[in-house]
Amino acid sequence: MDTSQGPLQGITVLDLSTAIAAPFGSAMMADQGAEVIKVEPPGIGDVMRYIGSSCHGVTAMFHMANRGKRGLAIDLKQEQGLAVFLKLVADADVVIHNFRVGVVERLGISYNDLSAINPELIYISVYGFGHQGPDAHRRAYDNVVQAFSGVTYNQANTETGEPMQCYQAIADKMTGMNVSMAASSALFARAMGRGGQHIRLNMVDSMVHFLWMDASEKATFLEPEAKLGQQVAKGVKLMKFANGYGQSAPVSDVEFHGLCAAFDVDSHAEPRVETIIDRAANNEVVAEVIQQVYANAAKIDVDEAIAAMIANDVPCAKAMDIKDLPEHPQMIANGTFISSEHPIAGRIREPRMAPQFEGTPAGVGFSSPSVGQHNDEIMHELGLADDIEDLRAAGILS
Repeated sequence: MDTSQGPLQGITVLDLSTAIAAPFGSAMMADQGAEVIKVEPPGIGDVMRYIGSSCHGVTAMFHMANRGKRGLAIDLKQEQGLAVFLKLVADADVVIHNFRVGVVERLGISYNDLSAINPELIYISVYGFGHQGPDAHRRAYDNVVQAFSGVTYNQANTETGEPMQCYQAIADKMTGMNVSMAASSALFARAMGRGGQHIRLNMVDSMVHFLWMDASEKATFLEPEAKLGQQVAKGVKLMKFANGYGQSAPVSDVEFHGLCAAFDVDSHAEPRVETIIDRAANNEVVAEVIQQVYANAAKIDVDEAIAAMIANDVPCAKAMDIKDLPEHPQMIANGTFISSEHPIAGRIREPRMAPQFEGTPAGVGFSSPSVGQHNDEIMHELGLADDIEDLRAAGILS
């Protein structure tokens, strides 16, 4: 899918970040048509190039977090390398980094340094724990943030109470979404005449904000009269069928009684579960009715069970293995997955970004770059073609 007409067409982003959180955010901007240049040090480059599933040396995580970007490998610690970067900054719209506290000041690329060159610049600093405070200096990765921000106890085993990690980089990905959202909001503010600005965000705040609405329990309320209510997601178990699993979400009266009818349980015979108000006051009775529903469901073929719930207008779904999603008829109808040819990894399949813009179509950016893949191209655009060999000989340019 072509991204040339995306909503961020004409926006230039300089991405100095590594790993997943910040690069994932700029990758979403690339999907929306932004010109994103990934700036890495010569040599190894981003550590995510070497972590996770791979094909011919290209990792899936690196590609997904860096698709649609051009690659520039240059040493910012050397004066000539910094000069090249500052030349890029002069015409850039957004700069993103996730260096630890104090690094950008030492490199001479802080917000104050760069806004002096380009006052309209949107500058995004991404941290682990925060940019100030007792833990600001600490290194942080997704699993560390999950532990600190309350995720692991929220995911605790309901029987043993043992805290558990999510089986995915949820803190990284939520932070990346905040990066993309913050950049777009700041660009809108700038278009309204409010100028450039510095945006600070961190992984811990991203996760706390994500969790709080439905996982904070009574912590939202400061009054002692607060009561613990029904949990929306915590401890919810999958329905087990004869040959598979699924899930249902009977919230309204129609849905609750529909679920019971799908598995031959006469819920109307029990007045204490007739309405949502009745059920809220009689949790133990509801549990007994649902237990009978689950017992009956366990004897039925999974596809028959899903069909029975759908026939009774119950929100439900079969539990799918992620590897089977690309061939599912609904995913095909949605156009969720895109196939393309990566110059190194070969044929790949990946999801497009979720929003579908009718007026400014977004898509999937071109293949993730190798280290410094577009060095010469970018140097020519900057009018520095004559400096390429000298910079390369000095180890400043890869």
